[in-house]
Amino acid sequence: MHGKDDDGQSQWAVLVDPIGAAFGVIPIVDDESYGASQLEGNGRIAWLSLMVSDVSSMCEFYEQVVGWSAASAAIEGRREMRRPDGVVAAEICPLNDDNERIPSVWILSLPVDDFAESLRQVREGGGEVVGEAAGARYAVIRDPVGVYIALQANE
Repeated sequence: MHGKDDDGQSQWAVLVDPIGAAFGVIPIVDDESYGASQLEGNGRIAWLSLMVSDVSSMCEFYEQVVGWSAASAAIEGRREMRRPDGVVAAEICPLNDDNERIPSVWILSLPVDDFAESLRQVREGGGEVVGEAAGARYAVIRDPVGVYIALQANE
């Protein structure tokens, strides 16, 4: 999908990477009124993760397409994807026994105040808790229409 303005200038695009994970691109907006406080808290995307069978090739793909650079992560096998300014923007993780039920899609993480209550609401609302990190207060869920996201305790 590709959106253009009246002058034919690109405004956004939804693309699909070689493994089928969709991602979007938009022009960079340089607006000082969009401060750091607007990027934190409940309902805001806190993190992005992609689970794949070949971490190296996907890192190379996103380095070329988005301009990120790959760096070692704290957890073995994972790679941090850094923006040109060095800020970590996402992670690419290897598929393994712990996350085998999670498809190769970009998983966005959303902070919630009451983690246990949010998981209860997922189950009651027709969703499913797909994977939960023991003691980490982080879980990947599938909503009632099949979309995968992660919930994390807002700490």
